[in-house]
Amino acid sequence: MAFCLKLSPLALALAASASLPAFAQTVPQNLQPVTVTGKTAPMLDIELADVSGFGVPLAKSPQSVTVLSADLLTASAAQTLSQVIKLDASLADSYNTTGYIESVSIRGFLLDQGGNFSRNGLITSNDAPIALENKERIEVLKGVAGLQSGVSAPGGLVNYVTKAPMKDNFVTAELSANDSGGAKLQLDVNQKLGAVGVRLNLVDEALRTQYDQADGSRQLLSLALATELSPATSVSANLEYHRKRQPSVPGLGLLDSNVDGVGDTLPRSINPRLNLNNQTWSQPFEASSTTAEVALNHSIDASWRTRVAFNTQRLDIDDRLAFPDGCSSAANYVYPGLCANGDVDIYDYRSEGERRKLWSWDARLDGKFKALGLQHATRLGLNGRSASADLAPMQAYNWVGITNIYTPVALPADATLTSLNTNSRERALAGYATLTSDWRQNVQSFVGLRITRVKRSSERSDGSRAESFEQTVNTPWAGLAWSPSAATMLYASWGQGVELEVVPNRPDRFVNSGQVLPALKSEQTEIGLKWQANPRLLLTAAAFSVDKPYADDVPAADPANLPTQVAGAKTARHRGLELAASGRVDAALSLQASLMALNAKYTQAVDSTLVGQRVTNLPRLKASLFADYKLAALPGLSLNGLATFENGKTVMADGSVELPTAWQLDAGLSYLQRIAGKETLWRFNVENLTNRTYWREAPTTYWGGVYLFAAAPRTLRASVTADF
Repeated sequence: MAFCLKLSPLALALAASASLPAFAQTVPQNLQPVTVTGKTAPMLDIELADVSGFGVPLAKSPQSVTVLSADLLTASAAQTLSQVIKLDASLADSYNTTGYIESVSIRGFLLDQGGNFSRNGLITSNDAPIALENKERIEVLKGVAGLQSGVSAPGGLVNYVTKAPMKDNFVTAELSANDSGGAKLQLDVNQKLGAVGVRLNLVDEALRTQYDQADGSRQLLSLALATELSPATSVSANLEYHRKRQPSVPGLGLLDSNVDGVGDTLPRSINPRLNLNNQTWSQPFEASSTTAEVALNHSIDASWRTRVAFNTQRLDIDDRLAFPDGCSSAANYVYPGLCANGDVDIYDYRSEGERRKLWSWDARLDGKFKALGLQHATRLGLNGRSASADLAPMQAYNWVGITNIYTPVALPADATLTSLNTNSRERALAGYATLTSDWRQNVQSFVGLRITRVKRSSERSDGSRAESFEQTVNTPWAGLAWSPSAATMLYASWGQGVELEVVPNRPDRFVNSGQVLPALKSEQTEIGLKWQANPRLLLTAAAFSVDKPYADDVPAADPANLPTQVAGAKTARHRGLELAASGRVDAALSLQASLMALNAKYTQAVDSTLVGQRVTNLPRLKASLFADYKLAALPGLSLNGLATFENGKTVMADGSVELPTAWQLDAGLSYLQRIAGKETLWRFNVENLTNRTYWREAPTTYWGGVYLFAAAPRTLRASVTADF
């Protein structure tokens, strides 16, 4: 094993700047701090989450909320969103692979990349890789989020909270590497310039993986500013640029062992380093995202305050891939799946010059008042968003030949632009209100309503198949909480969510490809228990039931014609139980533990044989346990481990194929020491400690393809973080 550092000139420049004397000494010392938090928060010590929408502590919120803080992400060596997902049993992958956009499902529902993600409370797009280095925490609301985000999938809401200027000046540099030769240099600089607080995060990374021909690079520039205009008014701004360039690693598929044209058997042997996107002409997936945000906060008096915030985002994407899809070398064409001998068709796919833009704004008033002898807290707000996707006029999707998963074959390229793209526009304007009422000292009610006017349109890049859709939707939410003691709370809640679906842009598979379908409502009921076992340890339990309508394919009268996708033709019901513990057991031991038991089945479908079947790629049982222990005998030394377990994931809609039980162990240690009066933190982490080879997930794509993704082989990471 060798750790080989390969850094760009930018990284070397960052390293040089870290060694320069901090200029904090020139800042006047009588300024009011921009924030009052310290540089390092205690492990897993989080009390509030903005994502809930009610502004109450997590222990008193009648919702299931998880907060994954920066210290947890650092301790577990999470580098990607897919690795973050392992820290909570209610979260799951969905077509997550090296070198591509990552997706999240919550309670078994795949989140919408444009409606279920926010950044500092403002809607953001997840259609590009996410940088974690400038995130203070990731807040996850589980369940319908119609009240918080309007038109969105029912699984929940993910809110990325970025790092903000802090009270103390510091310059921190981190150098990390892995055993494949990858290396990263990161700078985190916090200073005050006059009355303005400044937080700068810079990252340059050489991406090296265990996969064949999947090396790439990544850069991040993030700048946060904050100042007080007066004792009652503050303003903040946030700028972020993130670029990632790396070849994607596509999934495999089931083998058609009985030669009936449909894959039905898991490949027995797995090469976890295989990358079918390894042709000599393969090009990397490349994405750059630029985000700008500004927010104004004003306290009217001790009871009322306002916030106005705005953000804008631009994504530039070149999506390129040697894509495996189906198999034509057998007597019967296989789809979905591979031929029995491992053959698979390869397509030269190129959609270059994709440009996606988003802007959103939010204006709200928060206050407390008394009425009818009760104490109330309310939030009244308006927000809006506009999103557009402008793609190149044509894309390439051309069959170039057949390769094999056991003995890959070199194939010719065909970059001929043959398929039209679809451009889209979406606008939404919403008004919302929440009311929290204290009926007794230990009884609270929570109600809220969001009214959203959404308009969406799309057309092919040649102007054909123009579609438009406009609808007003209401998404109410209500909850009741009872606290039999100061440390416990029982709650029940009910809410609705609403989601837009778009027919996949596959004119070879759907009559109405690219069409926007009418928005339909999901509905959730939940009951839960929360116990603040000690001031820094929260235990929770929640039972939930969610009903969600889906679009489904309605066959044409003539079997030779393509099907039409119709909104609401299929319904799924997800029922489950979640248990979680998060926080510090004592001064030495911190935990992030969770378990979810899920029963997700179709209750309605065009194909009657689907009714009663489990929804694919969802575990019956999933558990996650992260523990960090500080050794008293060796001050500064901490040991940690992450264990994950899941079973019951079906691959095919009829339930005939199921992934074997999967488990994995990760481990790490850290040592904090002082050198020349400054803190230096050494870390060493091992992912997949036992080097297990197993199938991690088996998503079915929205166009009907079924893919298999193997777990990453054992990976070693080391890092050193030093203060200057």
